[in-house]
Amino acid sequence: MPKVTVLMPVYNGASYLRETMQSILSQTYSDYEFLIIDDGSTDNSLEIIRSFSDPRIRVLKNPQRLKLSGALNRGMDEARGKYIARMDADDISLPHRLQRQVDYLDQHPETGVCGSGIKIFGKGRKRVDLYPATSEEIRAYALFDCPFCHPSVILRKDLFEYHNLRYDGLFYPTEDYELWSRAVDLFPSANLSEVLVHYRIHDSSMTCSDWDAMDEKAGWIIKRLLGKIGVHCSEEELWLHRNAGRGRSFRCKYIGELDQAEKWLGALLVKNRQQQHYEERALSKIISLVWYRLCFNAAPLGFQVLVRYRNSWLVSNDNMQKKRAAMLFLSIIKNRIIAPETD
Repeated sequence: MPKVTVLMPVYNGASYLRETMQSILSQTYSDYEFLIIDDGSTDNSLEIIRSFSDPRIRVLKNPQRLKLSGALNRGMDEARGKYIARMDADDISLPHRLQRQVDYLDQHPETGVCGSGIKIFGKGRKRVDLYPATSEEIRAYALFDCPFCHPSVILRKDLFEYHNLRYDGLFYPTEDYELWSRAVDLFPSANLSEVLVHYRIHDSSMTCSDWDAMDEKAGWIIKRLLGKIGVHCSEEELWLHRNAGRGRSFRCKYIGELDQAEKWLGALLVKNRQQQHYEERALSKIISLVWYRLCFNAAPLGFQVLVRYRNSWLVSNDNMQKKRAAMLFLSIIKNRIIAPETD
């Protein structure tokens, strides 16, 4: 039996499928099966898959479309490997990806999920995204947003079976976030602080899909997680929390919004101190990051943002405070050059 199952669902993925498959078949690690679930494709995806003759490829064709969660759940049931590595049909795994993640799980038998950093390319601006590295930071980050990049993840199959963890299609298109939000409370997890996957953005990708649906379902998840620290929020507070956690995707339009967000984040720290659900240091670190991203995105509002960032008690224990304040200062200067305004 192979040690690893690379699990990749495909639905009309012909545009990038060949390049993606080649990135898996070129891995330096070789003890794996490549399990591809064709979820009722109507383009030539299946023809492309069958053009590869590598014996590690195993193809299952769904008689009717199950959508992402259904296809992944079938794949998890069919996987023969001790570890299951996720892959999407439009992304690229770097050659050493599997070796790095298998080594990590072998050395940390208590860990159930291991993700990695990603390099985003394709439509829009290229960038590198790194995710929280330690288990407690990942748990805390999940209070705000998805703590893993889905196609970068490798998981330990027996732990997922023991805890009966599967994707819940009711949470489409955030079913991965919902699954991780449960999993990270049951066993340790990790993110490697190196880029192992190139994540493609294009017009048909999930990242460019319906943000309203993503926000609604993410709200369901966040509301449940907030309840674990005794926070029962209004719809307005839930929307404020979701916006704060979206990082690059949200920008405060006036300084009062930033003040409101700071008050909310501070209240979460106080509430958790009472409940002790999250490790205090880890949650403080994540909230410092969320606060910085909010301030950075609010740079067009001018130097009053920098004053609020530096004076906030949210960053009192942040060892990145000086570096982040400098980056915020430069962003404010840049925005003033592009669009001068008076503070």
